[in-house]
Amino acid sequence: MITRLRKTHLLGWSLIALGLTLVVALTAMGGAFAAISVWPAIGAESSDALREFIGDRAVAQLEAFAFQVEDRVHQWEYQVSGAPVAAPWTTTSSGDTLPAQDHYSAPGISAHGGGAPAASPGVAKPHGPQAGLADPVASTDSSWPLASIPALGSMTGEGRWMPYIQDQSGRPVAARTFLQPDPQRPYVVAAVVAFDLTHTRLHFVLGSDEPQSPVQIDRTGQIGAGDMRPGFLLADFNGGFKARHGHFGAMVNGVMVLPPRDGLGTVAMYDDGQVAIGEWGTDIVPSPRLSTWRQNGPLLIDTGQINPHTADGDPSDWGYTVNHATATWRSGIGISADGHALFYVAGPGLTLPTLAKALADAGAAEAIQLDINNYWVHFDAIQSGAGGLQAVPLLDGMKFDNNRYLKGFSRDFFYVTSDAG
Repeated sequence: MITRLRKTHLLGWSLIALGLTLVVALTAMGGAFAAISVWPAIGAESSDALREFIGDRAVAQLEAFAFQVEDRVHQWEYQVSGAPVAAPWTTTSSGDTLPAQDHYSAPGISAHGGGAPAASPGVAKPHGPQAGLADPVASTDSSWPLASIPALGSMTGEGRWMPYIQDQSGRPVAARTFLQPDPQRPYVVAAVVAFDLTHTRLHFVLGSDEPQSPVQIDRTGQIGAGDMRPGFLLADFNGGFKARHGHFGAMVNGVMVLPPRDGLGTVAMYDDGQVAIGEWGTDIVPSPRLSTWRQNGPLLIDTGQINPHTADGDPSDWGYTVNHATATWRSGIGISADGHALFYVAGPGLTLPTLAKALADAGAAEAIQLDINNYWVHFDAIQSGAGGLQAVPLLDGMKFDNNRYLKGFSRDFFYVTSDAG
């Protein structure tokens, strides 16, 4: 009898301890996600701290639950308000768009690679031919046609390419548009940026902390001083997952910091400036010319076809983060079949399948997912002004810490420069 009472007593205390642990975890997670909407950096750091307490998988499950609640709230707000979805930036008449053609074509690299924004506070609109934000009225270069994108929703300007970033000569080297890729969530808008790789060059930077590696290498998390020049540095955007969330490979300037995983999607940057995206071991193989590359899960798109496994949720493929069906901030990178157009897609409320669809509709023949979740998904156009380089975020939801890559950052990232040194 005494033994039974003692066991019952111990069981009761164990259940209480477990309950308190869950309450602490849920409270911490609730606070983290409440903070994300107001102070995204604090929310992101809180989530990282919680991972040390209860582990990656548990946090991923809690994140998925929180994002599902947030998604339901957004659906309810949309249904109740009936308000039309607003475009993420000012759109103009079709006469101010880049010329389109039935398909993007240009001579050269093999199949696997080889518009003005709305006014931003404190950022002056550029005047005359200088690097920075392009004027859609003045910038009408017919030498870089992009494939027209049929509208997926009902927003005016959807799928219409507009000049976005120009180089020092005044030539548009990047265009942008937006899409509504999810018919179940018509309020979700994905931004799409296309870079002309015949006039630009892609670079990759290790963060000062991530992806973590035992390899000893200088890691400032900063853009090279020689590239921090007005008229030369054009844009920067987020990289991939933390090392612990997938152990995806990475190499920078010939130094392998994490070994590659066969069969995974890889962004490859060659010494001559060629960019390719493909599967490691088949499309992308070791080469004396290949000095920098980054993996981040399987290909989302392969030879123009969306990977059917985007509908699966195997974390060994897609990383130990929220699952494929969770609607959250996501980003991805893709390349056209001829290797001349590089695409970046990002937005809130995206699932893995809708991210893949947006990249495919934009014109990507090969693509991978990059980082996900609020704060980590980030893109800046770099404008030259009287005070030096200014980072202008692509979307309003990216306005927090928008100089992060100009100052140096803890996570890896990409940046784009003009090809004219």
